[in-house]
Parts: sequence; structure tokens; C-alpha cells
Amino acid sequence: MRTFTVRKRIIPMWLVATILVSGVIGGALAYYLLSTAMLQIEIGEPIEIVYYPSEMSLFPGETKQFNITVSNHASAKYSVAVNFHLSNSTYQDMYVTFSDQVYRVMPGQQNITAWLTILPDATPINTTLTIDFKRTKEGAVIFSDDFNGGFADGWTENVGTWNVINGEYNVAVVNNGISTVNGLNLSDCIIETNVRLNDSEVGYRAGIIFRYIDERNYYSFEIGREYNEVGIIKYSDQNPDYGETKASVYQFFSINANVNYTLKIKIQGATFTAYLNEHEALSWTDETYESGKVGLRARRADVFFDNFRILDTP
Repeated sequence: MRTFTVRKRIIPMWLVATILVSGVIGGALAYYLLSTAMLQIEIGEPIEIVYYPSEMSLFPGETKQFNITVSNHASAKYSVAVNFHLSNSTYQDMYVTFSDQVYRVMPGQQNITAWLTILPDATPINTTLTIDFKRTKEGAVIFSDDFNGGFADGWTENVGTWNVINGEYNVAVVNNGISTVNGLNLSDCIIETNVRLNDSEVGYRAGIIFRYIDERNYYSFEIGREYNEVGIIKYSDQNPDYGETKASVYQFFSINANVNYTLKIKIQGATFTAYLNEHEALSWTDETYESGKVGLRARRADVFFDNFRILDTP
């Protein structure tokens, strides 16, 4: 029998061979397992900017709106802030103001709306635009507007005539008035605003709208001075003026003219919880509309809105 001597100890060759083979196999197996465990898996950014107008001609005093097509390859929802860069950075710093808001990006492909404003004393220019974005934390502000700039860029007047007056968003209507935020299609979120009903009209209803499909189909959280009403209402083709169904509280609150009220509604799934001046007023459950635009509404009222905010749900 052949042997191998280690420090004067005699070891049979069959045992040496067994140890060597086991060591090779075991070492190879250990290396495989270790390298597999440490393998770097690259995870790409799930949100892709598909299209935006890269070439722009800018003119003094103009406000230009444009679409950005975004594709969300993940199944999760994200809030993103968009950064804008003109090839002429000096011109941008001196004359250009871009929209500054956070967008809610749903799974799949969608268009979001941005805008830029050129100061009146600027010169015309042809320039190149590039954009990038960053995701924001949960609970971040998706959109806000205090109307202190004297205009309501980023809003669409769907029904009625809306104006910014002394830093407030105003509508005076006999029938309905609806204005919605551009570029947002939301499901779950928190919306809040200040509301003041003028005494020049009856003050029937005014407040926040959400999951807005069109001017006949949406939800709202409104207060009313005529009946001291606080309500969450579903509007539909069945009754687009006064609402098809609702959850309301009458006479429990005193809604007065020329008083600022803070409205907030928390929207999670099919449950809507409404707050008046930070106190929970009522809650309601309905599954008709799953997502849509957000904005403001009034009926038979002269109303001033201010400090409008949309927050991501934590």
C-alpha cells in the first residue's frame, strides 16, 4: 500500500486521494455558492421618459404648455419631480419659470402636463430642452398652488369662468363651476384647501372634487352655507347638478359667509374621510370611480379658494 508522510506521520495514499478529491469538489461547490450569493443583479429605473418636445422656440411674455410621455414599467405607483434644463442656462436663469410640481405616475404609460413662462423683457430664442426626474418620498406634496403669482397655470377651467384675485382662486356661478389640475390622474391621495363663501350669492355648495372623469361624473367634498351642509357627494349622469348619492351632515356645522374654512379629504381605496378645520366631519364608502382628476367645484356660489395641496398617501 502506497503511503504519504506528513511530519513523520504515515497517511495511506487512498486517504490522501479522498481528501484531495473532496477538497476540490467542496471548494468548487463553495466557490459556486459564494459567487452566486454575491452576484450583482442590476435593477433599472422603472420610470422611463418616452417623449417630450426637445426643440423649442420661446418668445417674450408667452406661457407654453407641453406634454411629457412617461412609461412606468413597475406595478407600483410613484411620485416624481421633473427637472428642466435649457441648453442656454443663462437665458433660463434670467427669463424662464418652469412648472414646479410633483406628478403621480401610475403603472403603464401616461401623459403629464408641464408649462413654462417667459418674462416680457426676454428676447426670442431657439433652444434645446432636456429633462430628468427624481422619485419623491411617500407623503410628499404632489401638487400645491397658493395662487400668489397672480395666475392659475396648471389648471383647466372645465365649467364656469375662474380668476385669480388677490392671491385667491375665484369663481362666481349660478349653476356649476369646475376647475381641475392638469396632468394628474389619481386614485389614493390627500387633498386640502381653504374655502371662503362670499355673501353676494346664496352659497349653496363649494369644495374639492376628486376622481373626476368628466363634468358629470366624479366625487366631491363640499360645504354649503344655504343649509349649513357638509357632504361627500357622488355626481353622475343620473343627477350631474345636485348629486346622485351622498353622505351629508346638516345643521351640525355653522357655515358662515366671509369665513375661511379648511377642507381636507383622505382618499384610500373605496373609503373617503372628510375633515373640516382639521376635525373629522364624516366618512363614506363607494366604489363607482377608481381614479381621475382632482380640483375645485362650486354651485350657486361666489367662492374664493386658496392654499390648494395634494399629498401622497403615507
